[in-house]
Amino acid sequence: MLRRMLDQVPHAPQKLPVVGHMAALMAGAPWDVTERWLRERGPTVRLQIPGASYLVTSDPEFIRHVIVGAADNYVKDLRAMGAFLDILGHGLLTSDGELWKKQRAVLARAFRIEALRNVAEASIRAVDRLAAVLDAHARSGRPVDIGAQMRRLTLQVIAEATLQMPPHQSDDVLPRLYEPLVEEANKRVWLPFRGYLPTPSKFRYDRSLAQLDAFLLEKIRARLQARRADPQARPADMLDMLLISLEDRGWTDDSERLVSDELKTMLFAGHDTSSAMLTWTLHALTQQPAELERLRADAASVWKGEGMPDYEQLKRLDFAGACLKEALRLYNIVPIVVREAVVDDRFGELVIPRGTKVMVHMQALHKDPRHWPEPEAFRPDRFLGDEPVGHRWLPFITGPRSCVGQHFSLLEAKIVLSRLALRYEFSPVPENSDARHRFNVPVGPAASIRMHVRPRA
Repeated sequence: MLRRMLDQVPHAPQKLPVVGHMAALMAGAPWDVTERWLRERGPTVRLQIPGASYLVTSDPEFIRHVIVGAADNYVKDLRAMGAFLDILGHGLLTSDGELWKKQRAVLARAFRIEALRNVAEASIRAVDRLAAVLDAHARSGRPVDIGAQMRRLTLQVIAEATLQMPPHQSDDVLPRLYEPLVEEANKRVWLPFRGYLPTPSKFRYDRSLAQLDAFLLEKIRARLQARRADPQARPADMLDMLLISLEDRGWTDDSERLVSDELKTMLFAGHDTSSAMLTWTLHALTQQPAELERLRADAASVWKGEGMPDYEQLKRLDFAGACLKEALRLYNIVPIVVREAVVDDRFGELVIPRGTKVMVHMQALHKDPRHWPEPEAFRPDRFLGDEPVGHRWLPFITGPRSCVGQHFSLLEAKIVLSRLALRYEFSPVPENSDARHRFNVPVGPAASIRMHVRPRA
């Protein structure tokens, strides 16, 4: 009976015997292919690949049901994240159930207001360091790879905010150990056999992961020893706050591993998504000179003179925030998430059997003209009015599993974007395009976004 009711949902097109929709999905970026199917067949369709059946939806009410109303019944699909489990372990991003609740409570302390103030200061210092690079490019006339510079900057910020890591160490250790791991994991999502074959890439991956784990454990143990020697010392960064939170709950044999997993999760979520968001936003603004001037006017009202604005003033970078939110809507850095029903469920007349996977398609929702007029246009004003965006805008998800670091990411990005806009003129090279990477998540540009820079008078 349940299966018959599920059969009422239309199948996505291009289904083949045995392989289902797998061949069609691999013909392009999977999130673009499935978005097209939703446009053709309706807000919810069925998708099948060997070993799994999905409901793919951009229906905001169905999405709200899955991630808010019945969130306890829909767990993360670890199959979709399997390639990242070696790196992230059982951190917040990959855990569920009671473990997730415990880690969410621990991490919530790390992202308190004091931590956000540290993020603001680290972001300002990182922009000042980047200025030296941009000035050198301006003198030489060579265009700068904005994506590469944003990756470097956001790594410096997250490394300082979490581990008090100086920039020279961040520039050395993390690109050498961490970034190749993420690159290989993205390949394994689509080619899982890479994780099993005894190839040079597998040996490099295993070696880098072991070195990264050893590096983080050394940091954790040294900091734990220092905190126990001086328990009243003021927390210096997120690692301190994690250790305090865990010790308050009782340190266990698994605590070191848990802290290490959370640090790697923060590196992944706090670096790749922020750098992609900043890259896409600058790319969009260089094509909209009037909006870039509005950003400068908004920034000038906060950055007055040489003094450092306080935290409340920084939060008022409203137009910078609107530009970033619109870029997240338009470019969809995280285009989909997948949840799996734990028990049979019902949404309206649709009965969802236990084990059904629901693909929440944020990209299709964000590009739906019924919810976003002129969806392909970059219009930051969408996020400045009084009308709430509600469940039409979900780059950080919502509900109990919303991104715990979203305020960190947006504050960092508002500071970086506004200070760069005040200091430089940006001119894109003709080769830049909106083309996005076909498979990597977070979704960045398919090719480098390069710009000529010139200090403003």
